[in-house]
Amino acid sequence: MNLDGTDVNILKVLQTNGRLSFRQISERVKVSVPTVSNKISNMENLGVIKGYRADLDTERLGEISVILTIKSKPSELKQVAEYFDDDERVRKIFVLSSGRLLMVCTFTESHRINEFVSQLGNISEIMEYDIANIVDVVKEDQRSLVEIGASVVLQCAQCKKDIWGDAIKMKIDGRDYYLCSNDCLKSFQEKLERQKIKV
Repeated sequence: MNLDGTDVNILKVLQTNGRLSFRQISERVKVSVPTVSNKISNMENLGVIKGYRADLDTERLGEISVILTIKSKPSELKQVAEYFDDDERVRKIFVLSSGRLLMVCTFTESHRINEFVSQLGNISEIMEYDIANIVDVVKEDQRSLVEIGASVVLQCAQCKKDIWGDAIKMKIDGRDYYLCSNDCLKSFQEKLERQKIKV
């Protein structure tokens, strides 16, 4: 599924300022308010827009950030990443093609870095790691580049896998759902029927 020019323009405006009202966005993009509302709702449902949050300045808050790279067996990378899922100090986790994890961690006090590093030794799947303090931030933009013709990778509403081929589209209560196969379609419909029975 491809984004059209209006989708792209709305996303670019939101990347600049996520606090704008639909009216303000419509004025900048030169489309109606209902169009902006429908487009944003659709992109939220597709998972293109994951949320709206404040962009805080870590250094102004007196916090210290580090980059941590972790090496483990490729088959154990996801398992190692799961150790850090609920750790609020770990702000970002990337699984790299080199068989490593790259993590951005933030701490309120420098001695907390040492405490965190000492806990790494308790994770047997970690083969080695490297940690470095971020001493200056030259550029820190969102990773998403929004360009006309960008395509959306749909996620199956049933199995949650990415859909790379043709998707089966199903509309329920005005919302679009996408499924990767007839098997998932059948399972999804059965799940919906069970939910209706409970209500």
